[in-house]
Amino acid sequence: MQDWLKSYLPEIHPELDRAIHSGVLRILKLWMVAIPLFALVTLVFHYFNDIPLEFLAGLMIFLAVTFVFNVADWAILKRCKPGEVTARTIQAVGLAYPILCPLFLVWITLETQPEVMTSFLTSSIPMLQILMVGTTVFGFSLRFGLIAGVVSALVYLAICFGPAAYARPDVPNMVEMCLYIVLSGTVAGKAGDEARKLVHRVVASIKDREFVTRILGAYVSEEIKDRLLDQGLSMEGEEKEVTVLFSDLRDFTTLSEEMSPRRVVQILNQYFDRMVRIIQEEGGVVDKFIGDAIMAYFGAPVNLENPRENAMRAARRMRTELKLLNAQLKVSEKIELQAGTGLHHGTVVLGSIGSEKRRDFTIIGDAVNIAARLESMTRSINSPIILSEEVKLGLAEESALLRPLEHLTLKGRKKPVVCYGWNDGEDAQRQESGG
Repeated sequence: MQDWLKSYLPEIHPELDRAIHSGVLRILKLWMVAIPLFALVTLVFHYFNDIPLEFLAGLMIFLAVTFVFNVADWAILKRCKPGEVTARTIQAVGLAYPILCPLFLVWITLETQPEVMTSFLTSSIPMLQILMVGTTVFGFSLRFGLIAGVVSALVYLAICFGPAAYARPDVPNMVEMCLYIVLSGTVAGKAGDEARKLVHRVVASIKDREFVTRILGAYVSEEIKDRLLDQGLSMEGEEKEVTVLFSDLRDFTTLSEEMSPRRVVQILNQYFDRMVRIIQEEGGVVDKFIGDAIMAYFGAPVNLENPRENAMRAARRMRTELKLLNAQLKVSEKIELQAGTGLHHGTVVLGSIGSEKRRDFTIIGDAVNIAARLESMTRSINSPIILSEEVKLGLAEESALLRPLEHLTLKGRKKPVVCYGWNDGEDAQRQESGG
């Protein structure tokens, strides 16, 4: 998981609990298939090799008891909620009890045909233990697998030096078998441990993307989301130089008085959908909607080569797109939307702001206030876009449509702001004709 998200995301234990729970259920179901097959193979061997009837009967009883135990364990675990104490206990039992199965096989062998014990201790018993220890992979823990391997090796030694001491193999052979058993537990544990880490990474990746989507809403492009996940994001707040864009519909409240609320929302959604698409395509982030206004910024959290150019290009494209939308609205609603846009470039603080229960990822700073004030000035000045000198300084020489405005004294600021107005060809013609 990315370090910048650790303190903002819940632990991933629930996903691991579900993975272990599901894995043990699969193992138990596998045993419910394997045990009858093993019983069938034993019966075939009895037919061809004449296995003593007493040994066959004891083995069949053991397999039947094991099968019933598996079914009961599976049924109980299936009804448990992953992560609960009961579920974890049943899971541990389901993974651990096979380690003790060789004891029952030895007991049956001692009672029915002790003469074959030597071959059992050099082949069948250790191979069975290796198989049983291998199932601990679903413990998803290197420690669990290692402990299972060590315990199983101790069980093997207990058999060799206990009831089957008369038939135990030589020391080098026993040591070799023990090493194989412990190694199988280590390999199973390591495989489970890597699987657990994989679950962590997969879930963390999903949560990273969900978190970025949640804090930035649906208003950043997939490219920006991908770059955010790669680069990380400071949630404590960091200073960034950005170009802030404020765009607001003029007199929309008056226009909407004669429309139903549902239709007002539909028109706003049409407008927002087009404007947001343009902002995203230019690499910007829509910070929020304020009524019928849009606040966006360019240059953070992902850096842009020239955020001023991107913001200005977005503002001009938004103006063109609004004309296309008005062409439709004049026919369907007999209305025409007018919008003003303010642009300013400056330093802001970007971060998570709010209370414990409600937080918002946004920008704070004087640059935001200035952009908002510039947008409001478009109502009194005949210019659909007003930008500050700080924005103009970063634009290429395509400023023929920019005209200097008087130094605007904005409320709350001691120093005036040097501004420029932008008019497209249609607005310039209106101005020259006095319209």
